[in-house]
Amino acid sequence: MVLKSVENRLERLFERTFSRSFKSGLQPVEIGTRIVREIDLARRISTQGAISPNLIRVWLGPEDAERFEGFQKALVTELEETVRQHAISEGYAFVGPVSVEIFIDDDVKVGQVEVKAEFEGGEAQPRLILSDGRTFAVGDEPLIIGRSPDVHVVINDSNVSRRHAEVWRTSEGVAIRDLDSTNGTFVNGHRISAVSLSPRDDVTIAALHLRIELA
Repeated sequence: MVLKSVENRLERLFERTFSRSFKSGLQPVEIGTRIVREIDLARRISTQGAISPNLIRVWLGPEDAERFEGFQKALVTELEETVRQHAISEGYAFVGPVSVEIFIDDDVKVGQVEVKAEFEGGEAQPRLILSDGRTFAVGDEPLIIGRSPDVHVVINDSNVSRRHAEVWRTSEGVAIRDLDSTNGTFVNGHRISAVSLSPRDDVTIAALHLRIELA
């Protein structure tokens, strides 16, 4: 049942991104499913809980790699999102930023994929991840979100105030504050003034969804 729900989530994810129909050979969802399996097999248990691999290397055969010509960047983006979403759903943490790398191997046959999931430490800097694919590092200075072109995270939506909200680092993680916006900032469906965030929290500003990735 768990694997089936993962596959269903991956199918919805890739249908959203890939308009082209891959009727034969390796399917994007198959790569994502294989990555999820490798993550679960390689995960470790620490004093803080389960730790997920964050560096995923994928090897495709030449023919399958050619079929994805022009879609490589979108494929990598969605596979990285697959890793993050699965980690969130399973309660895994990361030791560094999530990265997916794709290689071509002449020894890999059509329809097959080889995956290796590893742990790679990195700068423990939280990232703000937007549902439109953009990511922003949360550094020492607060990230201002709004419609104004001079803020850090620009959202071109008339329902967003010019300076709508800000995200900043705290001693315990990351927090978000609404900047007296007209239409409000919502976390898990509840309008907030200021609140600490976890990777499981869904932040909504107008039609855009945001979340935090903590390394």
